[in-house]
Parts: sequence; structure tokens; C-alpha cells
Amino acid sequence: MTNLKQSKKQAVKAQILGVGVSGTSFEEVLTILNDQIQNPKIKKPFFLVTAYSEFFLEAQNNPKFKLALDKADLIVPDGVSTLAAMEYVQKPSFWYGLYVGWKIISGQYYGKTVVGVDLVRKILEDKSHKVFLLGGWNDVPKNLAIKYGAEFDNFDNEDFAIKHINKSKSDILLVALGHIRQEIWISANCQFLKAKVIIGVGSSFDELAKIPGWEITAPLLINKMGLKWLWRAIHNPRHWPRALRAAIVFPWKVWRES
Repeated sequence: MTNLKQSKKQAVKAQILGVGVSGTSFEEVLTILNDQIQNPKIKKPFFLVTAYSEFFLEAQNNPKFKLALDKADLIVPDGVSTLAAMEYVQKPSFWYGLYVGWKIISGQYYGKTVVGVDLVRKILEDKSHKVFLLGGWNDVPKNLAIKYGAEFDNFDNEDFAIKHINKSKSDILLVALGHIRQEIWISANCQFLKAKVIIGVGSSFDELAKIPGWEITAPLLINKMGLKWLWRAIHNPRHWPRALRAAIVFPWKVWRES
């Protein structure tokens, strides 16, 4: 197996607002994670970030979050807007921007991103690895842990949670402390954790559990057009501020800085 830090540097395909993103596909990510779990010489957990547009905006104004992303072993695009930005910054121009926009609307980026909730579902369904769920709300992580045969801790006590994780000898740690906060926590505590792979999962637990607000799945056409953010905001108005940042602020900043 190649050195993972070296692999990360080789895999970086584009710099988006100062953050390096890899073009690694969903299947390639699964292979990398499996290789990491099988590696007997592991010295620290492999920190994977599935990044969507809001991550890059936050990194510009939050030094702690930017540092956390810099410490990640691999950052992959979670969302059509991120993948489109990766392509646009390679040839930044008005006309190429129109071409990228057409590719978004015509669904050409669909299936080429590493969607966080899909990755979490795949990990939980794979019974060959031991998984630990950290964080989440109410009984959601507990119910998912029971359903998929994983262990969990609701993060009432940080020191106890770390001891619980290490005692479990889990291969993969999925952290749901809320986007931004979870990546900062992972980067600060990686050295104390004995899992082979650590991933911040945001709202993936809630989506998988289909709790109120997450129970409605966007139609295939909406997903293909990269409009899941709009669908989510229409059905849950509290998502509008984040949706507007993803749809307006993010592309504008990418265009301006390119």
C-alpha cells in the first residue's frame, strides 16, 4: 500500500477557495478506506472529509476549520456544486462557466460525487467492518446502531466517549456533531483515537433514520440537476439560508477568485 499522505497530495485535483479537493470517485474512496482498515502498520486514523459548498465558504472565515481541513488525509466532493467548481477553476472563463452550468442542469455530474449519506449507508451495510457512531440527536444514533449492529455514544462526556471508542476497537468512527464542529473536533482528537478511519457525517444519521424534516427524498430528476438543496429548502424553510449560500454565494466567490 502506498503512503497515504503521499496519495493525498497526488490525488488533489483542484484548489477551491484555498482548499485542495480530490477527484477520487465513490468506489475509489471505498477501496482507500478498506485498504486503510486492512493496513497493520497504521499509526493514526485516516481522516476523510466529504465537502460541500458551505465548507469552502466557512474555511475562508474560520481559521480553526481551515486548519482542520488542512489536516484531512483526503477531501472529496459531496455535491454537484463542488464538483462543478472543481472543473471550472481549471479553465476559469465566462464561456466555460456557461458550459459547466449546462453540465449541471443536464445532470452530467450526477453519480460522480461522494455523497456523505450514501457513503455512511454503504459503510453501515458492510458487516465486515466494526463501526462506531458518535453524536447525533435524541435516540437516532442508538436506533441506527441497533439496526446495523454498530456501537454508539451520544457524546455527553468527551473523555468518556474517547475511552468508549478506543475500547470498542472499531474500524470506522462516524462523527455527527454538526458540520464544521465535527471536523474541528476530529482534527483536534485524531491523535487520541484508535479507529482506522474517521469521517464527519453531518446530518447523515437523521437522513438515514428519516426523522421529521428528512423523511422526504428528492426525486431522481432533482438530484440529477443538482437541485437537492432547493428541494430541501422548499420542504424545510430552515434550510433556506444555507441553500442560498450554496447556490449564490459559493459560485459567486469561486468566479471572483478565479
